[in-house]
Amino acid sequence: MNFKWWVPHSKLKIQQITFFLLLFLTLFCQPVLAEDPTVRGELKGFSTRLWDESVDLARTPFTLQDGNLFWTLGVVGVIGLTYAYDGDIRDKLAETHSRSLGKLTDAGELIGNPYLHLGVAALVYGGGLAAGSPKWKETGEMLGEALILADAVTLLVKEGTGRGRPVATAHKDDFRPFQFRNDYDSFPSMHTASSFALASVLAHSSESVPVALVSYSAAAFVGFSRLYQNKHWASDVLLGAAIGELAGRVVTSFHADRGNRLVLLPAVSGDAVSMNLLYRF
Repeated sequence: MNFKWWVPHSKLKIQQITFFLLLFLTLFCQPVLAEDPTVRGELKGFSTRLWDESVDLARTPFTLQDGNLFWTLGVVGVIGLTYAYDGDIRDKLAETHSRSLGKLTDAGELIGNPYLHLGVAALVYGGGLAAGSPKWKETGEMLGEALILADAVTLLVKEGTGRGRPVATAHKDDFRPFQFRNDYDSFPSMHTASSFALASVLAHSSESVPVALVSYSAAAFVGFSRLYQNKHWASDVLLGAAIGELAGRVVTSFHADRGNRLVLLPAVSGDAVSMNLLYRF
C-alpha cells in the first residue's frame, strides 16, 4: 500500500467543521441553547441517548450476542475480498456508461446527500411534535441519532485513512491519512452510510415489508450511483453500507429496550384495584 504522511496546507473542509461544531453545541452547550426547561430536557435526553448509543455502536460488533462477532468477521471478509477487485469493478462499470444512466445516478447522488437526510430527520421530529404524535417524534429522534452516529464514524475513518478516490488516482491502495482533502477521503462512502442508516431505522421502526424494500432499494441505488460516477471504490460502498446498517440497528434496539423498561402492572390491595408503573433497570 502507498501511505503518504504529511502536514496538510489546505484547510479543513467547511462541512466537517460545521458538523462537529453543531454536534458540540448540541451535546455540551445545552444551558446556553435552551433556557426553557422542556427544551433543555429534550436536549439532555438526546445527548444522553447519543452517548449510550455510541458506546453500543463501538461494542456491538465484537459481542457474541446474536452472533454479532461472526457477522463482523463475515463483513470484514467480504470487504477485504472486494478490495482485491476494486480496480476490476471500476473498469467494468466504466464500460456501461450511458447518458441516461448518468442522469439517473445524478438523482441517486442527490437523494443520498447526508445533509438532506439530517433535514428529513428534523422534519419528521418537528412534525411529530406539531402533531402530538409520540411515534413520529421518536422516529425523528431515531433517524437523527442513527445519521449522526453513521456520519461521525464515517468521517473519522475517511480522514484517518485518506484513501484516494477513483477520480483522483488510478491506484486503489493510494492512502494519504489526515490530509482532509476531498479527493482523498474515499473510504468509506458517507452517502451510502447515511442512506443505509436511514433505511435501517425506517425498516425496523415501521416493521413494514414494503417500506423496508423501498428504503433499502433506494439506499442500494445510492451506493451504485457512487460507484457509477467514479466517486468511490466498491469496498468504500460496502463499508459505508455496513456502518449505516449497524448505526440504524443500534439506535432502534436502544429505543426498543428503553420502551421495554417501563411496565404497567395491575395491583390488588383489599377491595381496591390499582395500576403500578414499574421501571426495570
